[in-house]
Amino acid sequence: MITAGEILKKKRESLGRSIELTSQETKIQKRFLKYIENNDFSKFDSEVFLTGFIKIYSQYLGLDTEKVLALYRRSKPQRKTIKPKSIEPIWSKYKKIILTPKNILTILSAIFFILILGYIGFQIYKFQSPPALVITSPIDGSTVSEEILSVEGTTQVGAVIEINGSLGVIDDQGNFKQEITLKDGINIITIKVRKNSNNILETLETRKVTYTPPSQAEIPIPTVKTFTLTVEVKGAASWIKLDIDGQNRISKVTEPSKQQYDVKDKFYIITGRASNTIISMNDQLLAWKTNSTTGVAEITCAILNDTLDCE
Repeated sequence: MITAGEILKKKRESLGRSIELTSQETKIQKRFLKYIENNDFSKFDSEVFLTGFIKIYSQYLGLDTEKVLALYRRSKPQRKTIKPKSIEPIWSKYKKIILTPKNILTILSAIFFILILGYIGFQIYKFQSPPALVITSPIDGSTVSEEILSVEGTTQVGAVIEINGSLGVIDDQGNFKQEITLKDGINIITIKVRKNSNNILETLETRKVTYTPPSQAEIPIPTVKTFTLTVEVKGAASWIKLDIDGQNRISKVTEPSKQQYDVKDKFYIITGRASNTIISMNDQLLAWKTNSTTGVAEITCAILNDTLDCE
C-alpha cells in the first residue's frame, strides 16, 4: 500500500526540488520533512504539528491535501493511550493510624531515648576534646618596652594551665592572669592547658613578643628645682650683709642695684633699710623680719625637699 510519505517524496523529486530548497520555502525544518517522507511519525510529539506539516507540504507540492491526510491516517500506527496512574498522597498511608495512649507513650519513649543518646554522645565528645583556650593578652607579634608582661585569657573552669612551664591560677569564671619577665629581643610565650593533671589532651597556644628596653635618651632625667635669690636696692644706698650656703656674698653699703644669686641649701640676709631693700625667691617676694628697736631687718631661709622654709 502506498503511503503519504512516498507520495510526497515522489512528487518533490519529480519537480526537481531538493530537500534543502523545500525546507527553505515551506519553513519546515529538513529533519521534519525527512521524518514525513520516511513515514517516521513517532518523532513528532504533537499530532497537531504533524498534520499541519503534512498539509503545508501537500499544498506546496500541489497535491490534494485531503487525500494525502487520508493516506497518512490509514498508514500511521495506532498509539496506545496510557492511563496515568493516580498518585496517592503520602499521608494517606497514615490515615488509619489512631493516636491511642499506647501509641503516644511509644512515641514519647522513642523521643526520650533519642535525647538520652544525644546527651551521652555530647558528653563523650566533651570528654575526648581538649579544653578551649582564648588568649586576650599579649597580642601575637607585638613589641613592648616594659620588662614585666601580663599574660591573660580564659579557659575551662577547673583546668590546669602552664605558662612558660610555670603553673598558673584559674578563677571560678575560667579567667587567668600571670606576670612574666621578658628578656631583651624576641620572647616566645607558651601557654598549655589540660582538663586535669592526669589528662594528656591539651590545648597549646604560643605568642611572640619582642621586648625593646627604652634607651638612655628615652629615660626621663629628673629635673632639679633651682632657687634664685634676687636682691634689689631702690632709691638710696643701704647696708647689706648676705651669706649663701655658708659663704659671705655681700657685706657693705650697696648702691641702688638689682643682683641675683643661686641658692642650694640656705641663705641669711640683713639690711639697715628694709624699706628700700626688696628680696624675692624665684620672683616670689619675701617678707622681712624687722627689729623695732634697732630698725634692722633680717631673714633666714633653708631649702628642704625643694621647698623654701624661712624664719
